[in-house]
Amino acid sequence: MDYNDFEFVAFWVLSSVPGLVLVAAGTIAHQKSAKGWISRYLIIGIPACFLYAACAGILALQLFPPPYVAGLSEGRGLDLRGMGFLLGAWIGAIGGVVGALLIVAVSSMTLRFKHRREAVL
Repeated sequence: MDYNDFEFVAFWVLSSVPGLVLVAAGTIAHQKSAKGWISRYLIIGIPACFLYAACAGILALQLFPPPYVAGLSEGRGLDLRGMGFLLGAWIGAIGGVVGALLIVAVSSMTLRFKHRREAVL
């Protein structure tokens, strides 16, 4: 597995982690019907996504730097290796925010329909 393959896998991992974590946390909070969970969920989740976008890609680049290539280090080409880490973190953060907002919207709709159904019965 060379660096390009590793970067490809890391891109998809970095892209999917925030969305999956926030959707899972929102689903668990909705199932437990905790009071005030929506505001806490959004107050913690959305800034955490921005922090993830700022730090996750840079941390991945620090942990797994691109290998040295003599031709690229002399300025004879554009070295974009490692950009998948940054793009994956940014896309993951956007996906996390969208996932959090969708969970809140779906949860509020299901609670509203549940209350209507209880009022009719």
